[in-house]
Amino acid sequence: MTMVDRNRFVRAICIAVLLVTWFLSSAPVLAQEEIALPIDRFVTDVRGSLALFGQNRQFASTRGLNTSMTPRIGLGFEVGAHAYLYRWRVITIGVGGTVHKSVGTKGVIQAESPAKAPAIRANFFAISPQLSLNFGSRDGWSYLSGGLGSSTLGLYPAGTEHNTRYTRALNYGGGARWFTSDHVAFSLDLRFYALTPLPRTNLQPGSPRITLAVFNIGASFR
Repeated sequence: MTMVDRNRFVRAICIAVLLVTWFLSSAPVLAQEEIALPIDRFVTDVRGSLALFGQNRQFASTRGLNTSMTPRIGLGFEVGAHAYLYRWRVITIGVGGTVHKSVGTKGVIQAESPAKAPAIRANFFAISPQLSLNFGSRDGWSYLSGGLGSSTLGLYPAGTEHNTRYTRALNYGGGARWFTSDHVAFSLDLRFYALTPLPRTNLQPGSPRITLAVFNIGASFR
């Protein structure tokens, strides 16, 4: 399986998980819409993140690296806040945003032997405004959301100084929240970030168009 086919396969699996989650969380709620209470006005999220960096050949080669040296996944966190402004039939419209950060490292950091190949680190950071369509009631709902924000993606030897540039990032995805008490919910989200290409400068390499997938799981509070 080629790298392109592998990336398409991973993306297809992620989309399938998202659709199944949305269907399972929405179906019982939609059936009870007439008696269900509306979604509360405000929610905050705190989640752990699994980022799928993939291994982009062009992105790595412009930094003097081989794709086999670069990390495929990273761990991090996401925090967010959302307000729900208007309800029309079974849809509640919301606005909000998230801040995400994740880091992945491949190789062993050699503190005492710089002659050995250094570990390679990937660092992703994104600020993402979002508009959401929410389907459900006060105690549980699913959603689809997206927006245009800013992000940075760095790839460099661990322990070295580095500078990364911000680029526009289209984020889109969805998830669900299930409240197990009056104030706390189990929450998950699958999000894609499509990063705009950056041109090469005298000081920094360019970046191709890249799409990352991030799976977030944690808690929501109201």
